[in-house]
Amino acid sequence: NINLSNIRGYFREEFTHLMVASTVTEENVDAGLGILSAAKAFNLDFIPVAKERYDMIMPKEYYSDWRTQRLLDIIGSKKFKRRVMELGGYDLSRSGSVIKE
Repeated sequence: NINLSNIRGYFREEFTHLMVASTVTEENVDAGLGILSAAKAFNLDFIPVAKERYDMIMPKEYYSDWRTQRLLDIIGSKKFKRRVMELGGYDLSRSGSVIKE
């Protein structure tokens, strides 16, 4: 068992992944939950604890709008995927694809 009072900053909360990484870097806390790209930005070690999936959901009638199509084109493009992959920690294999209509 780990005594929570022995973990510096255990009860402290930050509101963004970058603020968590910054707080760890400044040695105000021992560790924090965040994403790989934030850890990389601050040259911190990273231990993955979970994977999350995000989907964009919209009414069917929005799908045919040119703006939606443009967004899907962008997030499905090789350039977009390459740039996001450089951040680290993202699986974009289905980015820009329609899962269900």
